[in-house]
Amino acid sequence: MPLHRTESDASTSDRDRAAGQQRQRVLTLLREAGTPLDAQRVAATLGIHVTTARFHLGALEDRGLVRRRSGDRRAKGAGRPRVTYEMVPRLDYADIVALFARHLGGSAGEREERSLRIGADLAHRVHLPRLGPGSSVVDLVLATLDALGFQVSSVLTSFGEVMIEICTCPLAEIGATAPEVVRGIQQGLIQEVIDINADALGRSYQAQVTPDPRGGACQVSLTVTPVRTPVARERR
Repeated sequence: MPLHRTESDASTSDRDRAAGQQRQRVLTLLREAGTPLDAQRVAATLGIHVTTARFHLGALEDRGLVRRRSGDRRAKGAGRPRVTYEMVPRLDYADIVALFARHLGGSAGEREERSLRIGADLAHRVHLPRLGPGSSVVDLVLATLDALGFQVSSVLTSFGEVMIEICTCPLAEIGATAPEVVRGIQQGLIQEVIDINADALGRSYQAQVTPDPRGGACQVSLTVTPVRTPVARERR
């Protein structure tokens, strides 16, 4: 029997999703601007309140995605220095995945299958959490998603099955044009992390990922289900 969200849960999830989409718009604007922008410029361009713009810029700065710069004072001898924000220059795995998705070729199914293998290999190449005995699969998956820069909007558990909704992810823009590649990498990576920690978890789990590329927000639904061991039939 599945868990049902309350009206309060649904409204909270909707707010988190909207915030994730708006934050992604701020990030995209800074990436495409090619020059540092202040909160007033971000607010005016996106049609949001300047306080909201500052909130999202601060959150992006905390995640290490943007950095602030202090310029000259607006008027000589008076006022605070103008604070602007710009993207932190780096080549991260989102850039690599974007190139990979562009040149991979083959059918959508073939691209997803190859992406599963790449995601599994990635789990051994990045520093992901490995939890000790007593940790749950929820602890493991949430720690992994946090380490990779995902933002979780809700977690529901029902009879051992865990449903996690993610409102923002580092592969948002790629998910809009190549959802099968994003799905494959995310699922392969999460599944491999779960398998690596199977002994500590005490049982096996199967991960399923469904990216939602609407608006490039990369709203992701991740379901983790216990693998049920078949019961051998008694011979008569």
